[in-house]
Amino acid sequence: MLTRRFFLGGLASAFALGPRRIFSAPPGAFTGGKPVLSFGALSDVHVCLAPGGEKLRDTYNTQTLEAAFTWFRDNGVDAVTIAGDMAHSGLAGELKALADTWFKVFPNDKAPDGRRVERVFVFGNHDWSSPGRAKEVFPDEKVRNDNLLVVHPKKWWDELFHEEWTPMFEKDVKGYTFIGAHWCNGGCNGKKEKFSKGMKEFYTARKTPFDPAKPFFHIQHPHPRDTVHGEKVWGQDDGVTPSILSAYSNAIAFSGHSHTSLTDERAIWQGAFTSVGCASLRNVSQGTPGAIWLPGGLENARTPKGKDYAAQNGVKAMAITELMNCRQGQLVRVYEDRVVFSRREFVTGAQIGDDLVMPLPAAEKKPFAFAPRAAKAIAPEFPSDAKLAVRRTTGPLRATKKKTKKKNMAEIWELTIPAAIAVRSARAGVYEVTAIGADGTKKVFAMAVEGYRFPLTDPRATAPSQFRLACSRIPPGGTFEVRAISCWGKKSAPLRIAYT
Repeated sequence: MLTRRFFLGGLASAFALGPRRIFSAPPGAFTGGKPVLSFGALSDVHVCLAPGGEKLRDTYNTQTLEAAFTWFRDNGVDAVTIAGDMAHSGLAGELKALADTWFKVFPNDKAPDGRRVERVFVFGNHDWSSPGRAKEVFPDEKVRNDNLLVVHPKKWWDELFHEEWTPMFEKDVKGYTFIGAHWCNGGCNGKKEKFSKGMKEFYTARKTPFDPAKPFFHIQHPHPRDTVHGEKVWGQDDGVTPSILSAYSNAIAFSGHSHTSLTDERAIWQGAFTSVGCASLRNVSQGTPGAIWLPGGLENARTPKGKDYAAQNGVKAMAITELMNCRQGQLVRVYEDRVVFSRREFVTGAQIGDDLVMPLPAAEKKPFAFAPRAAKAIAPEFPSDAKLAVRRTTGPLRATKKKTKKKNMAEIWELTIPAAIAVRSARAGVYEVTAIGADGTKKVFAMAVEGYRFPLTDPRATAPSQFRLACSRIPPGGTFEVRAISCWGKKSAPLRIAYT
């Protein structure tokens, strides 16, 4: 069996981190030429019907999806993969809207030049386990059940895509193997997703061995456990996929579910096999880069549910950041001597930096392994002339319930934080804010950096951030300290400013 030891060329710029490179390919490593295989990789499309089911909900439409399909088509793809959550409420009408968009761009599964473009789409938890969401669209139980994908998966899949639905499937695209694993086993808990049925049996029963000289591609919705985005990321499987793919060093898994940004360096992982995160084509999560955890969560993200939810949420002065303004996907090109990833943000059409390159055959080292990359990583830093600004004002606190219109007003500290510099691979995903009172008492807070999700060519990536905090939550008369934290948990030197 071929032993694969991928290394990374141009990682820094692949994540929109400027022209410097962490790893560079040795001269003559690539033969050039045209790719032998190209495919688009998406996840978490979440096409959503409005109540009544006659039109799509305003918060999402298929324009971005059509733009992604068109970009893939114009870049010569041979296939497109979607790693789950196509239908937000698990309804046939939502999947139909996606299928109609596909056939609009690829009539009869073909590009304008006549080449066949293969679909490798799999169900996610929203496709399979959304009766509650579907009830908002179709209150009538019979109508709802008639339209739920989970009730009639084979019927709707055959009708919409003109092929038989099976829990596991395999497709050959220009001599390369793609394996799809549908979510077809219960609901979502975000921790140890038991999403599949028969995966081990499927791999065991394969009669044709994988060609060790070629990568093959495994598509599923949850992240293979303890791979991309680290062991604490929301939305991992129960470990069944790593237990299978670890036997194949030429396996490359694509997954979604967590909506975590492709600008996160941990979106690519290497161990016994390779794992690639696919972000989301609906809304890209800020996540918690640097694995920072506070009891009340991030000030501009959703408050963790639990017994203290109302108390924690009700004291926050920062609204939840708009996430629908960032939608990501990637073009994957396979050559005889490398795999190349081109990452894109589809609202603006901006490229997320230069290409990510995985040479073939593999080197002996494992640069995608997290431990050595984290050890070599450096912290993002603020510019040498950067200064904080602070003012005291009055503002609303976040409501404890979604339907609460009236918000409590409070005295607020508003802290303006200049953007930290992306140094090599280091981008600021979180700003940690520590309030140190005159008596030495410390209170620590944090906010997700909105610009983290965008390429550095986007103004939001280099814009200052506004941190807002109720005055009553911190000790009086002291100093604010702000540190930038990368996805590896590396912290910058602090900026400081006094408050009175």
